[in-house]
Amino acid sequence: MTPKERVLRNYKFQPVDRFSIDFCAESKVYASLRQHFGVADDLALMETLHVDFRYPKPKWIGFSLTDSQGRPTDYFGIPRAGAGDFGYAVEHPLANVQSVAEVKAYDKWPSPEMWDYDQYARDCASFEEYAVLGGAWGWFFEAACELVGMDRFFLLIADKPEVAHAVLNRIVTFMERTSAIMFEKAGRYIDICFTGDDYGFQNGPMMSGRMFAEFVQPYLQRMYHVGRRNAKPVMHHSCGSVARWIPTFIEMGLNILEPIQVRAAGMNPRELAAQYGGKLCFHGSIDTQNTLPFGTPEDVRREVRDRIDTFRPFGGFTIAPSQHLMTDIPVANIVAMYEAAYEG
Repeated sequence: MTPKERVLRNYKFQPVDRFSIDFCAESKVYASLRQHFGVADDLALMETLHVDFRYPKPKWIGFSLTDSQGRPTDYFGIPRAGAGDFGYAVEHPLANVQSVAEVKAYDKWPSPEMWDYDQYARDCASFEEYAVLGGAWGWFFEAACELVGMDRFFLLIADKPEVAHAVLNRIVTFMERTSAIMFEKAGRYIDICFTGDDYGFQNGPMMSGRMFAEFVQPYLQRMYHVGRRNAKPVMHHSCGSVARWIPTFIEMGLNILEPIQVRAAGMNPRELAAQYGGKLCFHGSIDTQNTLPFGTPEDVRREVRDRIDTFRPFGGFTIAPSQHLMTDIPVANIVAMYEAAYEG
């Protein structure tokens, strides 16, 4: 099977020669693995690890991603700091927002035209044998929390819901249209609509059911609809304990849940397989909180084999880490994970 054939059959719960394999890591981990295997670039590394997916991203061509103080920002103008790829907001530009008019007046709202979609389409076309993930990264709730400040945004939800909705709608309008253009330009090369936003803490959901239904679900549905309109299966990344939302995700049309943070409450893979096997595909779950950083290579191989045995009766499973691979994980453990995944 080609990687594309494997993934698409797997995500229809059809027989495959082995479960599909994916990879996500902090940039320094890429560098360590390139050195370990003696390969020249990240694409060669993906082939060495037998990764079945490719995720092209459009290049930003909008305003400068630095502020007046020279600090790096994201495309919402939020100043950021921190090591590697996982920075944090050092300032919240809408921390003092009080009205819908102030939301509209924010001068750093991006527009969907601030991406190079033509190069994006060429990149997607170059991966014809692989399963291509496409669509805008839909971190709208997290972005709202970082624009306003998480505690302040939750207070807005309670005290000024119209302002909270204005922030969310402005963010999602940008992301929804960005995703739609990606499919207009490259949809024939894209196999899966991939989006992501986090709704769970380690010990439980981030919010009440009422809050989720009003301030997340309708906006998330807009992101899912881009994939559904283009007849693509939808994959959603959400860290933490999201077991409470899985029935809702399925009702909304979700096909694949990623990354399965197995040490979060309610996210035990055996329980998820027993409850949702054959109904929802699962992508990830090799434990980056304990087994990978602190276990031995044999511990890692054992966990991979356990996941394969757990999901073999149902299909619809991809072997991948439960979070991005970080620099605290020994290279030997990462190698063991991918060797065991390929052996099946």
